Amino acid sequence: MKKSMITIAVVLMSLITVAGTAGFNKSMKKNLKTIRVNEEGTDYIKIGSKFGEIAKQNTNRYEPLYYSAYSYILGSWNISDPVEKTKVLDKAKIQIDKALAISPNNDELLVLNAFYFQAMIMVNPQQYGQSYSAKANGLLVKAQVINSKNPRAEFLLAQNIYYRPEQFGGGKDKALPLFLKAAELFAHQDKSNYLVPVWGENTNSQMLKECSY
Repeated sequence: MKKSMITIAVVLMSLITVAGTAGFNKSMKKNLKTIRVNEEGTDYIKIGSKFGEIAKQNTNRYEPLYYSAYSYILGSWNISDPVEKTKVLDKAKIQIDKALAISPNNDELLVLNAFYFQAMIMVNPQQYGQSYSAKANGLLVKAQVINSKNPRAEFLLAQNIYYRPEQFGGGKDKALPLFLKAAELFAHQDKSNYLVPVWGENTNSQMLKECSY
């Protein structure tokens, strides 16, 4: 009798786990589809909150935190007021830090953290430009040490150089080789797992065109 009860308990726990995983995958795929389609008028801040709710229900997973932060960063681009923009980016940073606590040496999270600092520059370029660009650069180099094939690390490094004044070693001529390398890495990135980040390729292609003029 005791053995039967244990068997039933194990089966029930397995069913609960399967149901939980199915629910996680369904919610993640639904919201990922929205941000990857990138339609005009998409409420990225609302989606950031939705990913945040998924994260609360799956405290051992960094992915919903990653996409919550990523959505907030995208949402910040549509805000002109520096105070409101900072509030949204603060939400992104909180999610990034939580994700890093779960997965500390994750190259994609380091890249996302660098992406956050690049977004923060737009709050006040004069105040944050130099220091936050340096912070982003350091994180991207660290990400490359962990994974030299990460296309987003190469792409964001290229953007850092593109927007840097020429007298300080920046400009499109210096950035072009990095955008070209990023394009090659994007072409070979593994997309077999729906949860892995795939963003950046289209913008990298646009920047290649800009550097060719």
